[in-house]
Amino acid sequence: MMNTVTVRILVFLLSLFILITVFSQISMQFKDRYVTETAVMYSSAEKVSFQGVYIRNESVIRGGTTGVLSYPNADGSKIANGSAVAYVYRSENDIYTDHRIEQLKEERELLESAQNPGTTEVAEPKFISSLIDDEYQTIAVLIAENDLEDLEKERRQLQTLMDIYHIVINEETDFNDAISSLDSEISSLEAKRKDPVNVITADSTGYFISHTDGYEGTLSFDSIGSLTVDKIKEIINDPDKSSSSGTVGKMVDGYEWKMAGIIDPKSADFKVGSSITVKFTSTPDTVTATIEDIVDSDDPNESLIIISCDELTFDLVQRRVERVELILNDYEGIRVPRSAIRFDKDNQKGVYILLGQRIAFKKIETVYECDEYILSKATSDTAYVSIYDDIITEGEISADLYAEETEPAEDEGSPPEETYIADDVKEETSRTDRETDEESTEETESGDDELWE
Repeated sequence: MMNTVTVRILVFLLSLFILITVFSQISMQFKDRYVTETAVMYSSAEKVSFQGVYIRNESVIRGGTTGVLSYPNADGSKIANGSAVAYVYRSENDIYTDHRIEQLKEERELLESAQNPGTTEVAEPKFISSLIDDEYQTIAVLIAENDLEDLEKERRQLQTLMDIYHIVINEETDFNDAISSLDSEISSLEAKRKDPVNVITADSTGYFISHTDGYEGTLSFDSIGSLTVDKIKEIINDPDKSSSSGTVGKMVDGYEWKMAGIIDPKSADFKVGSSITVKFTSTPDTVTATIEDIVDSDDPNESLIIISCDELTFDLVQRRVERVELILNDYEGIRVPRSAIRFDKDNQKGVYILLGQRIAFKKIETVYECDEYILSKATSDTAYVSIYDDIITEGEISADLYAEETEPAEDEGSPPEETYIADDVKEETSRTDRETDEESTEETESGDDELWE
């Protein structure tokens, strides 16, 4: 009895394997008749890359006192009139002592925050552990992107979370001993601390930059009208002229900046007043800017472009010259080869796709087009081309491919199966040949009519 059951199972499995193999061979033979391209999401944009020269309204800040400078604010920080922009010390040791005191006070503050009963008594170890993991990933990303501006803030947050975790899991009861040790070191350093010999303040409100390059007096908004292609080339070749001694830094009047560069006017359809996206080599961030002017030169391949923006950050004030990429008309959609595009009897644009051993017509909604392809809007409507559809780019479609699904069976008289195949598959998809195809009905019914290649 057991042997009989085993034999039946083996026969069933063998039969199933044979059926699958036969079906696969038939499907492959059918599919080999066509060349297809899988529909995928794709983006297309007009882009131009060039060396850009920053233009800002800047005023130089001078020191007048010899010594070592210490800056209390990061570049790009907004400074009020009369606020300190730099401290002058006699030696670097005095600056180190001052910075070390600030670091120790910060560590003390973090420890006091971590052992706050209002936090540790309600915190769950699992929750704190998940926050630590998230913070670790954030720091890893910042390091990879070389984002030092936010790295220190996230480091402090990670340290606080780890200190809280140690108390929550009872590895530490408090940090009183560590706080006392910090207080002792702070007191020792403060006894050696020396006040700066001079404090340099801002004489106007603006955004501070701790370095100068010698172009502060020549590159301003008022000077844009006199800029030429040759002048921009000169600045690009020498982006850091020697500046006069005694300078502490400079103030930028407002957060607006402009940039000048040289482009090929035929490289993209840039127009004055157009909004563009700007990418930089110095930062992963992008900004939105406006094309303010495009000035032709004697060389038809070179035009001077001026863009303006009102977003100012630390990275955007670190240099005078930087390579940038301007992005205009950024489109996204499903990529459809232009050679695959056909029209149905209602003059609707679309493509034929392969569905197993069937052919279906799907419409497209164009959002962008070029010589090689078009981008169709991604939609949930199944009447339109979808991601991962197999778009037929080469092959012949004739009536015998759809007759079995569109006509009732002769012996059963049952209604036809529901099918995705278009009613117009019998037509020649080239609109110029439709009248000829309508006169060839008999050839179409015989299955010999060639619809399109």
